[in-house]
Order: sequence, then structure tokens, then C-alpha cells
Amino acid sequence: MGCPLTMSTKDQQHKLQNVQLEILDVIDQICKENDLHYSLYAGTLLGAIRHQDYIPWDDDLDICMSRTDYERFLTVWKDQDHPGYILQNKRNTPSFTQTFTKIRKDHTTFLQFEWEKERYHTGIFVDIFPFDHCPDSFLERQLFCYQCLKYLLYTREFVPPKASLFMRTITKFFLVLSSVNSRKRYRERFEQKLIERSTRNELPVMAIELLSSLSQIYSCDLFQNYIELPFHNLQLPCIVKWDEMLTVLYGDYMKLPPEEERVWKHEHLIIDFEHNYGEES
Repeated sequence: MGCPLTMSTKDQQHKLQNVQLEILDVIDQICKENDLHYSLYAGTLLGAIRHQDYIPWDDDLDICMSRTDYERFLTVWKDQDHPGYILQNKRNTPSFTQTFTKIRKDHTTFLQFEWEKERYHTGIFVDIFPFDHCPDSFLERQLFCYQCLKYLLYTREFVPPKASLFMRTITKFFLVLSSVNSRKRYRERFEQKLIERSTRNELPVMAIELLSSLSQIYSCDLFQNYIELPFHNLQLPCIVKWDEMLTVLYGDYMKLPPEEERVWKHEHLIIDFEHNYGEES
């Protein structure tokens, strides 16, 4: 259940969005300086098209990149200093549980789950999602999706609490049979295959993000061309094929959701705009 927008949460939301846009400006500068491309993604892209801004009840900012630009971005970030900002993903933070990357602002807190506070930095963030080429034949894609499921499980490394009993049993079985090191080796091998496939521009693309995203297939040239669209009094880059992406993700994306669903999607325990979790106020 999300957070309803009271006056106090609206004030928080505006401050949160300002920090996210500050983080995005850092990302944007890196991309411009290194000829990298990104696009607004998911609810952020929907906000740009439907509201020319954030969705009024949204609480995060998502962007996406082709695998090629994503890997180059990670390399550039590692080779430079970015004081005040932290790049976080499974590669540099073993307890991280996602297949994408977060850029967080230091000396802030957006604590979502009780267990996060002991595992990694929980600052306010922008999410960067890589998109990968996938096989275009039915049988090859079924095998690829199985590998993706294993990759998702070996990245998260926990049994999904809301899954069906069957799914919880299967995931627990795979986790019990695998060691931490074997999971790491699998992730590294699989990601290397994704990098090798990134040159196969004739193949369709997908985001290996959630179980549901494995059935969301996009045309091979999704990241070929970009335009700038108005967003929060800015002009931000988006893929030219934004209609295709939003249709795959949301269907009739211009239709507003029911009133009761217009809530923050991230349940947060603590938001702090000046301190990391546990720092002295």
C-alpha cells in the first residue's frame, strides 16, 4: 500500500523531486560529456507525455539506457570523482538486490525497508535501467527467459515473500543449492553474454527488471533515435518511440488510474534531506 498525498507529504514530494532532478543533472552532464544517451523511463516517461512533469502522485525518477551506453556510463563514473553522489549496484554492493543501478545523493535518506539500513547506503536516488537485446525466435527466447529468471533470483538472493507457494518453494530450492560465490559467477557470466549481445542491433530488446518485464518486448531500434520533451520546466531526452514503450508498459497510458491508486508507490520509513541514515542531526 502506498502513501496517500497529504499536505505534508506533498511538501516532502516536492523536495524529493528537486533532489532527484539534481541527481539527474549530474547524470545528464556525464552523458553529454561522453556522448552517451539515456531516456526517461516508465512512470517518469509517462509523466512527461501525460503531464509534462512528474505524475502528480509519483515519488521517483527512472531513466533507461541501451546496454552499450549503460556499461560505458558505469566505466566513466568509476574513472571520475563525483563528490556528494554514490553509484550503487550489485557489482559494487554485494547486498544490493536489483539488476539495475541507483545514483544516490550522499547525506540524504530514503529508507524503504527496515533491513536496508544495515545493508547499504539509503540516500535519495535516481534509477538507471539497462535494456538488452534478446533472441527473436520462440524457443531461444524461452531459454533466455529461464536464464533471466535465474539471474533475477541470484541478484536478489532472497525468497520473494508475496510469491505463490510453488514459486517460493522453487526459489528457496535454487538458493539453498547455490553458494554466494556460485551466484556471483553466474551473474558475471550472464552479464558478459548480455554485453556481447549488445552489438546484435537486429534483435528485439527488453529490460531484465522484474518477472513481468520478461514478457515486455520492444522493437530492435527502440534506442536508435532520441528527442527532447518538456518535463518539470526542463527539456529532457526521451526515445522517439516513446509511444511504443508506454503502450507495452501501460496499454491505454493516457487514462488516469482510479483515485484510490493515486498514491506514492514506494513505502518509506524515513526521508531526510540533510543526513544519511544514522548520522547525527
